[in-house]
Amino acid sequence: MANELSNRFNGMFHDWDHFFNDFNHLMPAFSAENQQLKSDVVDLDDHYEVSIDVPGINKQDINLNYQNDTLTVTATRHTSNTEKDDKGNVITRERTAGRLQRSYYLPAVELDKIKAQVNDGVLKITLPKSETSHNQRITID
Repeated sequence: MANELSNRFNGMFHDWDHFFNDFNHLMPAFSAENQQLKSDVVDLDDHYEVSIDVPGINKQDINLNYQNDTLTVTATRHTSNTEKDDKGNVITRERTAGRLQRSYYLPAVELDKIKAQVNDGVLKITLPKSETSHNQRITID
């Protein structure tokens, strides 16, 4: 009896997941997946490497901060009004504007040796490991 009840309960949530996943495919601009920074984080022996997709975002609109063993990346995306018809009306607008933020717990980093650069829409941050924790704002080269 308890197992049957558990299966029905799990099935109900499964149905809800399908409903909201279908909704997100119909309305991609509202999908949480489209509202965050996509990244890869690699823990190597002597450093961390963080690669974040930032297409269409200028490096001046990206802020990096390392505090309490956490790297926080904030990016502001602006929209363009270049897609217009003969009357100046927008035909389609799928790119959203706004502020995106993501944090990564990366303990014990040497602050003075952190490197960051943007190339071809990818922000790459190299964080050498140290024995102690520190705080600092990071400049993008």
